[in-house]
Amino acid sequence: MSDTASQFIEFLRRHDDEAWAAVVASLLPDVHPVDQNALRVWFAFYPVKLFRMLTEDEARARQDCLLSGRYRLADHIHTSHWFFYGHRFWPKVQKAVLTDLRTPPRTTLENYIRQAARRTGLDPGLALGITAVAYATLQQVGEEAFSTPPPPMDVPPLEPELIVAERRRPEPRTLWDMLLRSEINQTYTIRFDEQNPAAKFQAISGQPLTMAAGQMPNAASFKEKDPRCVAGPIPTECQTGACGTCWIGVLSGAENLSAITPFEVTRLKKIGYPYDGTAHPVIRLACKTVCEGKASIVIPPWNGVLANWDHPPIRG
Repeated sequence: MSDTASQFIEFLRRHDDEAWAAVVASLLPDVHPVDQNALRVWFAFYPVKLFRMLTEDEARARQDCLLSGRYRLADHIHTSHWFFYGHRFWPKVQKAVLTDLRTPPRTTLENYIRQAARRTGLDPGLALGITAVAYATLQQVGEEAFSTPPPPMDVPPLEPELIVAERRRPEPRTLWDMLLRSEINQTYTIRFDEQNPAAKFQAISGQPLTMAAGQMPNAASFKEKDPRCVAGPIPTECQTGACGTCWIGVLSGAENLSAITPFEVTRLKKIGYPYDGTAHPVIRLACKTVCEGKASIVIPPWNGVLANWDHPPIRG
């Protein structure tokens, strides 16, 4: 690694989660609506705190924080952001970001992100979110790993406006539901991979997401791909909000899910997952989140109790 590259990586690593939150908040109004929630979700899934824990003592982090799944960002550098519309632009963004390693840092991180997004030649609104993710990835994995060539991108050729419109389109109601004028038996579609038409399940109005996911016809098959998935695509363990295994990100339809309760707020903080202070946040515990309409979610590849890092459990 060159001296200038080392200086730039060191510059990036001076930014903690609070600093990144300020950068993301400043960028967010200029990010296309298709990726606004995705940007917030990604930084919740891959916090700097987790990176620093693993760097300092991975064995202790794994044991004390009960880490499970693929928690190392370095293991999926080119795919951690698969749920972004901007994911399809990753090769261009990667190239634009690597340009900054040639000179010592001279401006703010936000300016670097905006400048690199412009260098891609893409619509700034579509490039900003994935460019911020690129700098955060470079911060955590270093130049050598970040520079590896990405695999071919296989994404559907949809316009971002069409995706946003589909997310906002109301769920079609059956004739029977309309005749009854009742929401009791209304079912809604919950998507967990917008790029795969089959990656969805139906949830009855008032049903917790983990319960609905566990009733998929092929619920047992998900365990082959992810051992954490006991029934359905959402990993579950306790079903009471105690363990944090079922945390999810909400890409769209947050307002169509039940408002967060004081209990869930307490559990998010106790576990160490972020909470943005709103009634319908983008990070939820799926076992405590009740369906009230259609939504699109993202399932993180890992779970753990990050709060245990600062307050280690007492071991007999």
